[in-house]
Amino acid sequence: MDAKSGDASQEEPDATILHIVAFARGSVGIVDIKGLRERWLAPALMHTCSMGIEESSWAITPATVIGIRLHGAIVEDHNRRTVRTSGPGRELTLQPGGTPTRYLAHGSITFGQVFLPDGLLDRACDMENLPALSGHLRDDLSFVPEKTLQTLTSQYLRRAFDTKNPATSLEMEGRALLLVDWLLRLHHSPRADAASLAGGLSSRHLRRAFDFIGDHLAEDICLDELADLTGLTAKHFARAFKQSTGLPPHQYLIMQRVEAAKRCLLDARTSLADIALACGFADQSHFTATFRKVVGVPPGIWRRDHAQ
Repeated sequence: MDAKSGDASQEEPDATILHIVAFARGSVGIVDIKGLRERWLAPALMHTCSMGIEESSWAITPATVIGIRLHGAIVEDHNRRTVRTSGPGRELTLQPGGTPTRYLAHGSITFGQVFLPDGLLDRACDMENLPALSGHLRDDLSFVPEKTLQTLTSQYLRRAFDTKNPATSLEMEGRALLLVDWLLRLHHSPRADAASLAGGLSSRHLRRAFDFIGDHLAEDICLDELADLTGLTAKHFARAFKQSTGLPPHQYLIMQRVEAAKRCLLDARTSLADIALACGFADQSHFTATFRKVVGVPPGIWRRDHAQ
């Protein structure tokens, strides 16, 4: 979605959204935005710059941003006295909020950015009883070997801009928390009591989560809604849910949508498009792709083979 349309037209955009949209409009090349309308914890931008990046393109970041060069020209980081350059295994930058983005690229380039608002960073720290990160982020994580953060960022952007199999808000919240969790590890000493949750969800809390998901399959469920049912933080809920079920919440949601779709398919009078919407898929194409991935055959063939 172009920065001048779509996500930029929310009815009541908050300050963070307005600042990210303004940043995108003043950026270089063609910019796609994902996650503002959906109210993701960490919105994402994708930049396609056919003319590269020049000094005139430098801007102040509206929030902490993780950037990653995806392909194209080598990028130079001019934020410090010593210039650093991108390279294999060194494609990632971390820019604390409110700092200038001093980068150059002499040629066509595509890069992505994930924005981490102060509220998200500080909430994650508060969950672990750690000092706040906002305003205290280290600024030396630029084009250095940091395999895990680079992989998590690349995966986040790939899912954010996947138009064939759109990600749910639940999935992107989980992925955002993984990014922030790793930043905590880079900025604070590991804590044994924060490394893992003692156990999974109680049977009562698990049933509440199952029932809520079953009752809201057609909606864009968020992690906070599920966590509120149990009194846990979103981060701890996601861990406990996976310990209890073997699946992250977003994958469980997808499996339940597919199972609901199977029940609908047994009625030959219901169209695939109607089933897609009733079961929470973006459209018929998304439904078909997801169903085939999970079941192994398209929904039409499954319906034919299971016709009564």
